[in-house]
This record gives sequence, C-alpha cells and structure tokens, in this order.
Amino acid sequence: MYKSRAYLPRAAKSLNPDPSRKSRKLCTEEQLFLSFAKTIPEDEDVTSDLPKFVVFDHDMPPADYMVKCIQDNECPDVIVTVNGRMFPCHRLVLSIYSKRMLKLLAGDVNNIVFEKEDLTPKAFSDAYQWMISTRGELNTSDMVDILRAAYFLDIPELLEACWITLDSPVIDELSAFRIMYEARAATNMPEVFDKLAGRLNRATLPAASTREFLSISEVQICSILKSSTLAVNSEMELLYCALMWLSHCWPQRRSSTNVVLKHIRFGYLPPTMLSKFKTKERNQVGHFGEILEEFSKSPDINQLVRDGLFDSSLIIAVYNDPNVVEENVEFKQVKLTDPRCWIRDHRCEYHRNVTTLCPNMRYVTPDQFEKYLMFLSRSRLEYPDYEIEEESDSDWEKKREIKKLMLLKSVVGMDADLDRQINLIKQKRSDRNQDPKTQIVQA
Repeated sequence: MYKSRAYLPRAAKSLNPDPSRKSRKLCTEEQLFLSFAKTIPEDEDVTSDLPKFVVFDHDMPPADYMVKCIQDNECPDVIVTVNGRMFPCHRLVLSIYSKRMLKLLAGDVNNIVFEKEDLTPKAFSDAYQWMISTRGELNTSDMVDILRAAYFLDIPELLEACWITLDSPVIDELSAFRIMYEARAATNMPEVFDKLAGRLNRATLPAASTREFLSISEVQICSILKSSTLAVNSEMELLYCALMWLSHCWPQRRSSTNVVLKHIRFGYLPPTMLSKFKTKERNQVGHFGEILEEFSKSPDINQLVRDGLFDSSLIIAVYNDPNVVEENVEFKQVKLTDPRCWIRDHRCEYHRNVTTLCPNMRYVTPDQFEKYLMFLSRSRLEYPDYEIEEESDSDWEKKREIKKLMLLKSVVGMDADLDRQINLIKQKRSDRNQDPKTQIVQA
C-alpha cells in the first residue's frame, strides 16, 4: 500500500535544520543587495508628532448651522400659546434667556399656555425675536411690549438692554411720556414708571395739557409726583395736575385721593393754599372742592398741613432775608423736602423770578392754571425757558444732531470721522444763523 509523508512534519523538519550543517554561501546578487540594504539609513517615525485624531473642516461651523436652524424656526420642540395664538419655539433658547420659562419647561413639557393681560402675543413675539436675533436690536416703537414681556418672562438680559435704551438720547422727554401712556395698563413695571417720570423734565406741563395725561394709571401719576426733576413754575401746578387727574373719573377715583395727594410737597405750596385744606375756603377752589373735602378726612392731613405751613413760611422768610437762617439755630436743623426743577416761563400769567431754593410761592387760581394749560396745548409744545440756561432752537437742534451721530457710531460702528461730521454740523448751523433769509422765516 502506498504511503505518503505528512506535509507539516516535513515543513517542521525543514524549519529546524541540523546545526552541524554548513550554510551555503550567498550568491553574488544576494551579497550586493545585502550590502546596499545596510547603506540605507533608518527612517524616523514621522507620525510621532501628529495628533491622535484627524480634524475635518465643516462647510458651515456647527454653531452657525444651529443658529441658522433656530432663526429659520426648523425643528421646534415646544409650543407656547399666548391668549389663543400659538408660537412654535425652541426649548433651549427659552430656557437660556427666561428664568420663568426655565421653571415651566422642567421635565417633559412641550406645551405652555399663557392667558394673562400682562403678556400679549405681540410682546412675546418681540421678545422671542430678540432672543434668536444675531445683534439683539430693540425697536423703540415697540418698547412697551418688549418691557412687559421682559418683566413677565423674567429675562434679565432683555431688561438690561431696555434700561440702556431708556437712558439713551433716543428717548427724549415727550417720548418718555408716550411710552408711559402706552404702558398705562401694565401693573408690574413701577421701576420703569419712575425712570420715565424722571425723564419728563421740561415736558411735564406740555404733557399735562393733553388728554392722555388724564388716562394714565394711579401708579404712573404717583411716579410723576414723586420725581424731583419736573420742570414747573410752582408746586401749585402739580397740585392742580393731581386734582385734574382725580376729577377726570370722579368718584371712581375717590379711593386714590390720599394715595395721590400725599406726594404733593406741601412745603412749597403758598400758605394761602394750605389754609384751604382745613377751612371752608376749600369750596372756593373751583370744581376741586369735593376732592379736597375727601382729602381733609385723611388722618395725616393735619400733620401735612402743619409741616407745610412751617416749611413754606421758612422758605418765604429765607428768600426775603437769607440771614434768618444764620440767626436762628432751629432753622438750621430743619431739612426741607427736595425742590423741583423750578423754571420761569415768561408766557405764564403768574410768572415770577425764581431761584433754585425758592420757587414761585404765589397763590395760583384754577382758572389761571387752566388758561396756561390751554395756551400750552394750542402751542407747538415749546419748552418753557430756564433761568440759568437758555438755548436757542438752533443750539438745541445742533446738540440733538450731535447726540444722534454719536449714538449711530456706538451702535452701528460708523467708520467716518466723528469730529469731521460734528464740525460740518456746527458750520451748517452757524451759516444758517447768519443767513438773513433764515432769520426772517424764523421770525
């Protein structure tokens, strides 16, 4: 029978040759290749300094792609319903900016409903557009809606942006009153009302001559009366403004009498007016007699009138003889209420020269004040003149243009030379003032 030897043992035997066997000599070609191989230098490890991971560039960075998806409202994961209007939004954006939404979106919540007057659909839309916008710009015409949404949703960054806008030259005196009037239905913004009231200044009396002034809320009229920057001829004007506001919806506003009138600074009222709060002469104050009758029932009225009579007498005495303060130690210990921003308007019938400390202490009748307000309402809302600083219209317009130019540079990043632009404005205004034709038109 034919037998064959296995392949593996034969191979194993060939791999383990006999050590006594002599190795054959290398052929000439093999010897040359071995010599050549020894001459080749060893290669260095070129991969030693390379990173372990290879980075591939994106056509669009992931962050930019995510922002684009959010701004295009792709793949929203939560629905916010505001007074019946639905808004598809992104949970991540709402949770980052709004502290209130962060609490409401905790857990597996994908539908939130708001049915309150403090948040309107437009207010939520404006606030969400600010969240997803690249530059986060605010439109001053929508400031009321944005403020209401920022307070309701508790968005600190948006509130800070609103405060910066309110402090900027974009919001002037009349714009501050316009924002206050548009926000009269808001109940959660007392700090904003105090800020806007401080911006009224020379627009106080022109604003009081409008119908919109009678429609502002109780919180807003109190914020106005608390301000020390109101530019008025006398404290009597602010008293009549408060009485006009109360009389507009009387007796519905009867409960607001003490709340509003306690902010009047009685120390700057003339003694003639103070005496009418506790005597039968209050019926001689026109149609405001019933309001003063209601105010006389206040338990604090006696102390207010008593302190007011003392302070007003002291102010009049100091104005007539300033040495009275140095001669009486008691007067030095008296701390008067902060004065208003007293002005002198030559067009006012009860006008008199005033100082920083001593206002117009003359008694003003309701007819005189109503006549003055009627004059202001029919005029083109010109500002009354200051005693110390009186600016012409050209100077005022020039400063406004310069402020707008500086604001444009800070916001938009204008590259033009600011000094050159300001010099052009100054030169333009100077040429206009020197032009006789312009002076004739202005006259």
